[in-house]
Amino acid sequence: MSRPLTFRKKSLPAVPCHVGDPDLWFAESPVELERAKALCAECPIRQECLAAALDRGEPWGVWGGEILVRGAIVARKRPRGRPRKTEPAAA
Repeated sequence: MSRPLTFRKKSLPAVPCHVGDPDLWFAESPVELERAKALCAECPIRQECLAAALDRGEPWGVWGGEILVRGAIVARKRPRGRPRKTEPAAA
């Protein structure tokens, strides 16, 4: 006869991703992702969060104050669509 698994609820310190809108950490908007990164800056478990996300290969989102895309850290997320043309096309 097997015993049911029991989990201890580990008490976490107050962390920004556990209050407010959880979708902020997975937003499409680069501006919102930068806001999530800023909220992570003072988080007491930031380093552990980032290390665990990299170990798991998280596909996207803000983890430990960094933006992850396909399991890798990226400096900034580009908005959808083509970039604006900076110079007119040559005739």
